[in-house]
Amino acid sequence: KEKYGILEDAPASEVRQILLPLVDVILKEIEKISQNFYQTEGKEIQKIILAGASAFLPGLKEYFQNHFKKEIEIANPFSNLFYPPILEKTLKEMGSSYAIAVGMALRGLE
Repeated sequence: KEKYGILEDAPASEVRQILLPLVDVILKEIEKISQNFYQTEGKEIQKIILAGASAFLPGLKEYFQNHFKKEIEIANPFSNLFYPPILEKTLKEMGSSYAIAVGMALRGLE
């Protein structure tokens, strides 16, 4: 799953076949939320932000872009926080995995 995700040309196509129905459930939920937002606010969603460890699933961002035809971004919960430069690479690679932990920590500081 972590190596091939939902990439179309992945050698482990059975992983894609297992994951796609689950991803499609998420897409349908996002569509419902998007439609509800448009009906109540009169505005279309401009961008979708993926968060958590699953945001790094290979092919997921592209799959969402192809489906929604919108900008898809992977959340960076550290974007407004100071951290040592030595952590830059690590946080770019897996920072979104810590979204809940960072959010809870920041909430505790309020």
